[in-house]
Amino acid sequence: MRGSHVTMQLPDIFETRQVKAFRDALMAGDLEQAKKIEDHLLAEAATSPEDREVLADQLRASMLFRAYVDASGAGDEATALVLQGLLTTMCSPETVRATLMSGLLYAGLQQGSLPAEDHDRLTAWMKEADVGEEMKARLAGITRSK
Repeated sequence: MRGSHVTMQLPDIFETRQVKAFRDALMAGDLEQAKKIEDHLLAEAATSPEDREVLADQLRASMLFRAYVDASGAGDEATALVLQGLLTTMCSPETVRATLMSGLLYAGLQQGSLPAEDHDRLTAWMKEADVGEEMKARLAGITRSK
């Protein structure tokens, strides 16, 4: 998460409002409210307790990463650091890594290129994670810049 500033604008939709509410609850230290929001979003998605935990981990990671990107893009480094800490303590290392790599892929697709170090990290992760051909094709369309 170092140094890269990715700016993304999402329309004001239900999911975006929920992400903001989740972030606000976490920043205020209201873990009960954050858990309620998470439970609400997972209510229809999970088909088993195991599935629910995997989805919960992914949901937390994506909401925290989105809030981190927003704070970082707005120049609010103090909030970004808090969110980065929450991301790495509230989510599994595998999910954090997958979320960060997804962020790199998104940035590369938006910009058309990635710095060599980021491109190499994303390429290595995709090989390890055994992603599908569609993901590999998307990566192939991103220029590796020096």
